[in-house]
Amino acid sequence: MNILRSVVMLVGVVLLSCASVWNGIPFSVVRIVPSDFRDDLARDTWTYLRSSQATSHHLPSSWWSPVLSGGDYANPTEIGLYALSWIAAHDMKRPWSPSWSETEAEAGAVLDQLRAWQTGVQTYQPHGPNAYQKSVFYQWYWIGWDPPVVGANIGDNHLVPSVDNAWLAMALITIREYAEAHGRSFLAQKADAILADMDFSLWYNPVTHRFFWGDVENPQGGIEADFYSNENRIINFVSRALGQMSADEFQLSLAALQVPSGDYDGIVVARVAWDGSYFTYAAPALFIREMDTAYGRETLLPVTRAQIAYARNQGYAAWGLSDCFSVGTGGHVQQGAPPVASPASPESQPGLVTPHAAGLALITPLAEDALHNLQTLRDTFPCIYRTGYGFREAVMARPGDGAYGQCSDRYSALAQTWLFLSLVNSENGFVWRYFYRDPGVLQAHIDMYGESRIYLPLVRR
Repeated sequence: MNILRSVVMLVGVVLLSCASVWNGIPFSVVRIVPSDFRDDLARDTWTYLRSSQATSHHLPSSWWSPVLSGGDYANPTEIGLYALSWIAAHDMKRPWSPSWSETEAEAGAVLDQLRAWQTGVQTYQPHGPNAYQKSVFYQWYWIGWDPPVVGANIGDNHLVPSVDNAWLAMALITIREYAEAHGRSFLAQKADAILADMDFSLWYNPVTHRFFWGDVENPQGGIEADFYSNENRIINFVSRALGQMSADEFQLSLAALQVPSGDYDGIVVARVAWDGSYFTYAAPALFIREMDTAYGRETLLPVTRAQIAYARNQGYAAWGLSDCFSVGTGGHVQQGAPPVASPASPESQPGLVTPHAAGLALITPLAEDALHNLQTLRDTFPCIYRTGYGFREAVMARPGDGAYGQCSDRYSALAQTWLFLSLVNSENGFVWRYFYRDPGVLQAHIDMYGESRIYLPLVRR
């Protein structure tokens, strides 16, 4: 492993020696002009994430509401991003940042719980094994139980999701690399043990060269992930990074994904998603340094511009169309903006805007526009932001709509972690620096975007 790391890191020095440039701006970190609002947003979002009402048994509630009960469950994505957020918050070195002893205790407890589920060492299994074949994780866990367990509803909770396990794996890689870089071998070993037993070939179809989304007690169930921009590219990336896919098969798996182009208002997007939800484009870039690639220039950047143009043309008070909970007690809805591959309207509720979309855009060259949009949301809609909590899930931003100005009653773990990690990345490239310390990640990037040049400081012990 040490030899492999040395070889790949040497290749990385060559690849990472120059900064890609867009309009003369290096992409190493998309820095935002410091502001009190930005700092307050990071503090308040972190305060919510670590709060007692938003967590249970060291795990994040999928959502919390001051007026609704429920939400005390979590999936692998939320769990992984929550643990990583602790380390990111510590690394920020703010007055409100947790100490290392707090961080190690909380992140370690998360990893211990994952490992207990994965190995079956947690003998309390009232709804069956807490992990699939002692390898990968189910869709939903009831975190209020002592100890937490997989949910009882077979149809919802026992689905074996490929993309959620991929998100978890990326978080675990970053945690491991941070711990190794800072001599925290105990935490690194915990993350590595979980990763070593995660098998992504469970979802792979070698005939079609695609991954399944997964189904109930069946990784090879459900439909196959078939669009490049539907966030599922992270499954391919992680499989290659973990050495579970050869270079040739990796290229076949990427070639098997659909890459339709589209345009809106004269803005051409090279690889559109099925429904246009912003997170499917931007969330993978929290880990994969895509802004420095052709995909970043030809898809991520123009799709962000298309989001802004569409909201403006529709007369919305702000932009940010991505899947989220609706206003009040409303459930989760699909939200997106054109261009899309689907023939259906990309918006389930025209004008329903979520702050996490602008949050994710903080890692693009339009970061200042994104920050301004977040400020507009806060200043225009009194219900959307609260000190010590940050942003609520969504607000109706379509003037003339009967629900105009109404906000969701919920805060969600996924939106808050996306926003928090985007803030950290936009400040110092935290996630990218440590994710790319892993030689498998660097190799996957080389294989996926061979022509790309990015600049990242190499983090060594």
